[in-house]
Amino acid sequence: MTRPVVSAVSICMTCLLLSGPVAVAQEAAPSAYRIKASDVAVPPDVKLGEYQRTTRPFENWTLICDENLQARKKVCNISQSFIDQGQALVFSWSLAADEKGKPFMILRTPSAAGAGSKLSLKLAGRKQPVDVQLQGCDASVCVGYVPVGPMLREQIGKETTVQVSYSLPSGATVSLDAPFKGLKTALSAIN
Repeated sequence: MTRPVVSAVSICMTCLLLSGPVAVAQEAAPSAYRIKASDVAVPPDVKLGEYQRTTRPFENWTLICDENLQARKKVCNISQSFIDQGQALVFSWSLAADEKGKPFMILRTPSAAGAGSKLSLKLAGRKQPVDVQLQGCDASVCVGYVPVGPMLREQIGKETTVQVSYSLPSGATVSLDAPFKGLKTALSAIN
Protein backbone atom coordinates (compact mmCIF):
# COMPACT_ATOMS: atom_id res chain seq x y z
CA MET A 1 0.00 0.00 0.00
CA THR A 2 1.54 3.25 -1.11
CA ARG A 3 0.69 6.61 0.37
CA PRO A 4 0.41 9.68 -1.83
CA VAL A 5 3.05 12.30 -1.13
CA VAL A 6 1.64 15.78 -0.68
CA SER A 7 4.20 18.53 -0.69
CA ALA A 8 4.01 21.66 1.43
CA VAL A 9 4.17 23.71 -1.77
CA SER A 10 1.03 22.12 -3.20
CA ILE A 11 -0.83 22.70 0.09
CA CYS A 12 0.19 26.37 0.10
CA MET A 13 -0.77 26.83 -3.56
CA THR A 14 -4.17 25.26 -2.92
CA CYS A 15 -4.76 27.59 0.04
CA LEU A 16 -3.74 30.63 -2.02
CA LEU A 17 -6.04 29.67 -4.89
CA LEU A 18 -8.94 29.09 -2.53
CA SER A 19 -8.40 32.39 -0.71
CA GLY A 20 -7.91 34.44 -3.90
CA PRO A 21 -11.54 35.36 -4.66
CA VAL A 22 -12.10 36.48 -1.05
CA ALA A 23 -9.11 38.82 -1.15
CA VAL A 24 -10.18 40.22 -4.52
CA ALA A 25 -13.71 40.80 -3.24
CA GLN A 26 -12.35 42.66 -0.22
CA GLU A 27 -10.27 44.91 -2.47
CA ALA A 28 -13.26 45.68 -4.69
CA ALA A 29 -14.75 48.08 -2.12
CA PRO A 30 -11.89 50.42 -1.13
CA SER A 31 -14.26 53.15 0.09
CA ALA A 32 -15.47 50.89 2.91
CA TYR A 33 -12.16 51.31 4.74
CA ARG A 34 -9.89 54.21 5.54
CA ILE A 35 -6.63 54.78 7.36
CA LYS A 36 -7.11 55.76 10.99
CA ALA A 37 -5.40 59.07 11.67
CA SER A 38 -2.81 59.26 14.42
CA ASP A 39 -4.04 59.98 17.93
CA VAL A 40 -1.19 62.49 18.19
CA ALA A 41 -2.00 65.90 16.70
CA VAL A 42 1.16 67.14 15.01
CA PRO A 43 1.55 70.94 15.09
CA PRO A 44 1.26 72.50 11.61
CA ASP A 45 4.85 73.80 11.64
CA VAL A 46 6.37 70.35 12.33
CA LYS A 47 7.08 67.81 9.59
CA LEU A 48 5.58 64.34 9.93
CA GLY A 49 8.10 62.01 11.50
CA GLU A 50 9.70 64.83 13.48
CA TYR A 51 7.24 64.67 16.38
CA GLN A 52 6.82 61.93 18.93
CA ARG A 53 4.68 61.12 21.96
CA THR A 54 5.81 58.88 24.78
CA THR A 55 3.48 57.49 27.40
CA ARG A 56 4.81 56.04 30.67
CA PRO A 57 2.48 54.54 33.26
CA PHE A 58 3.18 55.05 36.96
CA GLU A 59 1.16 54.08 40.01
CA ASN A 60 -2.18 55.95 39.61
CA TRP A 61 -0.69 58.44 37.07
CA THR A 62 0.43 58.51 33.42
CA LEU A 63 3.31 60.65 32.15
CA ILE A 64 2.72 61.87 28.57
CA CYS A 65 5.47 63.79 26.74
CA ASP A 66 5.22 65.32 23.27
CA GLU A 67 8.54 66.18 21.64
CA ASN A 68 9.46 68.17 18.54
CA LEU A 69 12.57 66.22 17.52
CA GLN A 70 13.93 68.87 15.16
CA ALA A 71 13.53 71.76 17.62
CA ARG A 72 14.46 69.52 20.59
CA LYS A 73 11.50 70.83 22.55
CA LYS A 74 9.59 68.56 24.93
CA VAL A 75 6.29 69.27 26.69
CA CYS A 76 5.05 66.86 29.36
CA ASN A 77 2.03 66.45 31.59
CA ILE A 78 1.09 63.86 34.17
CA SER A 79 -2.54 62.76 34.21
CA GLN A 80 -4.96 60.70 36.26
CA SER A 81 -8.44 59.79 35.02
CA PHE A 82 -11.54 58.28 36.59
CA ILE A 83 -14.24 56.54 34.58
CA ASP A 84 -17.62 55.03 35.41
CA GLN A 85 -18.79 51.47 34.72
CA GLY A 86 -19.72 52.49 31.16
CA GLN A 87 -16.15 53.74 30.54
CA ALA A 88 -17.31 57.39 30.47
CA LEU A 89 -15.07 60.07 31.97
CA VAL A 90 -16.09 61.14 35.48
CA PHE A 91 -13.04 63.25 36.38
CA SER A 92 -9.48 63.75 35.25
CA TRP A 93 -6.69 66.07 36.15
CA SER A 94 -3.25 66.77 34.79
CA LEU A 95 -0.19 68.40 36.25
CA ALA A 96 1.29 70.72 33.62
CA ALA A 97 3.43 73.85 33.48
CA ASP A 98 2.89 77.20 31.78
CA GLU A 99 5.42 78.82 29.41
CA LYS A 100 7.37 80.16 32.41
CA GLY A 101 7.55 76.73 34.05
CA LYS A 102 5.00 77.41 36.81
CA PRO A 103 3.04 74.23 37.62
CA PHE A 104 -0.75 74.09 37.61
CA MET A 105 -3.44 71.44 37.62
CA ILE A 106 -5.94 71.15 34.76
CA LEU A 107 -9.18 69.65 36.10
CA ARG A 108 -11.80 68.08 33.79
CA THR A 109 -15.37 66.95 34.35
CA PRO A 110 -18.00 65.79 31.86
CA SER A 111 -19.63 68.69 29.99
CA ALA A 112 -22.87 68.00 31.88
CA ALA A 113 -21.35 69.78 34.90
CA GLY A 114 -21.61 73.08 33.00
CA ALA A 115 -19.36 76.13 32.74
CA GLY A 116 -19.33 78.22 35.89
CA SER A 117 -20.07 75.30 38.19
CA LYS A 118 -17.69 74.46 41.01
CA LEU A 119 -15.57 71.47 41.76
CA SER A 120 -14.33 70.97 45.35
CA LEU A 121 -10.99 69.53 46.42
CA LYS A 122 -10.92 68.41 50.07
CA LEU A 123 -7.26 68.20 51.06
CA ALA A 124 -5.88 66.22 53.98
CA GLY A 125 -5.45 68.34 57.11
CA ARG A 126 -7.56 71.26 55.85
CA LYS A 127 -11.05 72.03 57.09
CA GLN A 128 -12.12 74.11 54.10
CA PRO A 129 -12.09 72.57 50.63
CA VAL A 130 -10.46 74.34 47.71
CA ASP A 131 -13.22 75.31 45.27
CA VAL A 132 -12.30 75.48 41.60
CA GLN A 133 -14.63 77.13 39.11
CA LEU A 134 -15.03 75.32 35.80
CA GLN A 135 -14.17 78.01 33.28
CA GLY A 136 -15.22 76.52 29.99
CA CYS A 137 -16.82 73.53 28.34
CA ASP A 138 -16.92 71.90 24.94
CA ALA A 139 -19.10 69.00 23.79
CA SER A 140 -17.27 66.49 25.99
CA VAL A 141 -15.56 68.20 28.96
CA CYS A 142 -15.54 71.20 31.25
CA VAL A 143 -12.18 72.52 32.40
CA GLY A 144 -10.90 74.35 35.46
CA TYR A 145 -7.41 75.32 36.60
CA VAL A 146 -5.66 75.58 39.95
CA PRO A 147 -2.04 76.69 40.51
CA VAL A 148 0.27 74.30 42.35
CA GLY A 149 1.42 76.33 45.34
CA PRO A 150 2.94 75.32 48.68
CA MET A 151 -0.29 73.67 49.87
CA LEU A 152 -0.60 71.33 46.86
CA ARG A 153 3.17 70.68 46.79
CA GLU A 154 2.94 69.45 50.38
CA GLN A 155 0.00 67.17 49.51
CA ILE A 156 1.90 65.76 46.52
CA GLY A 157 5.04 65.25 48.63
CA LYS A 158 3.10 63.37 51.32
CA GLU A 159 1.17 61.38 48.67
CA THR A 160 -2.17 62.17 50.28
CA THR A 161 -5.58 61.42 48.83
CA VAL A 162 -7.84 64.27 47.70
CA GLN A 163 -11.62 64.04 47.93
CA VAL A 164 -13.00 65.46 44.67
CA SER A 165 -16.67 66.36 44.34
CA TYR A 166 -18.97 68.31 42.05
CA SER A 167 -22.70 68.56 41.45
CA LEU A 168 -24.58 67.99 38.23
CA PRO A 169 -27.59 70.10 37.16
CA SER A 170 -29.78 67.04 37.84
CA GLY A 171 -28.90 67.37 41.53
CA ALA A 172 -26.66 64.30 41.59
CA THR A 173 -23.29 64.68 43.29
CA VAL A 174 -20.15 63.01 41.97
CA SER A 175 -17.61 62.23 44.69
CA LEU A 176 -14.36 60.26 44.46
CA ASP A 177 -10.99 59.83 46.14
CA ALA A 178 -8.02 60.84 43.98
CA PRO A 179 -4.64 59.63 45.30
CA PHE A 180 -1.48 61.65 44.76
CA LYS A 181 0.48 58.42 45.27
CA GLY A 182 2.75 57.89 42.25
CA LEU A 183 2.75 61.52 41.11
CA LYS A 184 6.07 62.31 42.81
CA THR A 185 7.73 59.33 41.06
CA ALA A 186 6.31 60.36 37.67
CA LEU A 187 7.57 63.92 38.22
CA SER A 188 11.09 62.66 38.91
CA ALA A 189 11.05 60.74 35.59
CA ILE A 190 10.78 63.94 33.51
CA ASN A 191 14.17 64.87 32.11
